[in-house]
Amino acid sequence: MEPLSANDPRRVGEFQMRARLGVGGMGRVYLGFSPAGRAVAVKVVHPELARDQQFIGRFRQEVAAARAVSGIYTAPVVTAGLDDNPPWLATVFIPGPSLATVISSRGQLPEAAAWRLAAGLAEALQAVHACGLVHRDLKPANVLLAPDGPHVIDFGISRALDGTTLTAKGMVVGTPGFMSPEQAGGAQVGPASDVFSLGCVLAYAAAGIQPFGEGSAPAVLYRVVSGQPNLASIPPGLREIVAACLAKNPADRPALAVLASMISRDGPAVAASPTSFWPGPLAEAIRQYQAESGYDMSFAMATHATTALQSRPREAANLPASQAAAQAAYQAATRAPAAGRSQTPGGPPWMPQPATAAWNQAAPAAAWPQGPAAPYRPAPGWSVPPASARPRIPGAVLTAVRLMYTGAAVSLVNVIVNLTAINQIKTAFETQHPLAQNAAQGVAALAAAAVVISGAVGIGLWLKLASASRKGRSWARTAGTILFGLDTIGLLGTLGRTGIPVAKTFGVLIWLIGFIAVIELWRRQSSDYFDSRRR
Repeated sequence: MEPLSANDPRRVGEFQMRARLGVGGMGRVYLGFSPAGRAVAVKVVHPELARDQQFIGRFRQEVAAARAVSGIYTAPVVTAGLDDNPPWLATVFIPGPSLATVISSRGQLPEAAAWRLAAGLAEALQAVHACGLVHRDLKPANVLLAPDGPHVIDFGISRALDGTTLTAKGMVVGTPGFMSPEQAGGAQVGPASDVFSLGCVLAYAAAGIQPFGEGSAPAVLYRVVSGQPNLASIPPGLREIVAACLAKNPADRPALAVLASMISRDGPAVAASPTSFWPGPLAEAIRQYQAESGYDMSFAMATHATTALQSRPREAANLPASQAAAQAAYQAATRAPAAGRSQTPGGPPWMPQPATAAWNQAAPAAAWPQGPAAPYRPAPGWSVPPASARPRIPGAVLTAVRLMYTGAAVSLVNVIVNLTAINQIKTAFETQHPLAQNAAQGVAALAAAAVVISGAVGIGLWLKLASASRKGRSWARTAGTILFGLDTIGLLGTLGRTGIPVAKTFGVLIWLIGFIAVIELWRRQSSDYFDSRRR
């Protein structure tokens, strides 16, 4: 959860936005509050996608799919603005971590929790298929772990079983490490495809690693279609169920009803509880997450109180004590890290430092892999967040940085070429005018000095902008744009005068590099990155 940036909406429909929950392929997801104060998750479609009629059809299908499935297994739809610009969808806010978050921060699940996850997801997928849908993108990030069980979210690429589809024939949609072989091949998929994805999710939850490994999408897809999964770290009983789900032939995979019976028969007995679906360690982890997320909710409410104060400063003296305390907490938190909290490079001004002692103590030692070969272990703490939690440099910014390094290299070559050309011109002039050698040498020296100085400045600017862009410095793209404008003016002047042809060629090449770099720096993913690093 992150504070709202200047580009984020403050109101969507009837809901007041208070924080950003995340960004996906379809749009951004925000924490919002209804007029009565109920928390909702609001997905707002990216503006550029809102102009794509085919995409709008896909978004309408997501809304219809989410409404069709029982709220016991999903995040129930509250309302939607399908005709708004951009369209949006509001669902009940589920204050539970995703499976991906739990595994990346704490390691694989204890065996009992993995069995309960298997049972809960089997029930959830049965409810999805009963509505005539195939989810088609079941993955750890789309599974929220709430106290009442797993909730499957994001029906963005679900497909109705009646044969209608919003994707072209042969088009591959989904997440490489969690899609079925038939889906990877662009073939028609059915409920058995979700069973395969379920096997991948369970393998990841029980072992902490993806069963078909990681790497480039083509490499992973090849292993999904032709390779064998790595199930060595999965407990034996659960391993048999996962292996059955991961059969290459859809007809060889168990039906969900059969799978649920297998899980009920072979899984360990877990005492039923009206307050928690999960066994001890995972239930405690979810409670910790909710307690730690309380700071996020307080942050959102404090932001609301502070916004109100900024818009109506005269009412500050009449604030109730709770709102005044919220304002003070917000201001203190945004000025300096609070005690017990850790600074996160590129993240919000402060982040929680969860206590994982309860998780580590509650989970028996045998539940965790031992020895140097163990891929994951329970994290001893989050004083330094895991690498997966740190913001990655988006592709657009990396492309711009590489172009800047290329621009520096081209500028260096340009200096060398110009110095060579100046020396050749000087030599030719001295041959034709032997009495003017001293004057020619003086002019050549001045020209060479100008080339070296201007080249050094240019190379330095390229390297400085590249470094600042990698670090997410917001001034980097502004300065780069201004310098590009000045370079454009200089290039126009150079092309209009007689001079060294090779110098004009290099001038055009450097201008093109700058032009593409500036475009990459102003793309949406670059803007999101600069905004996140500024906070």
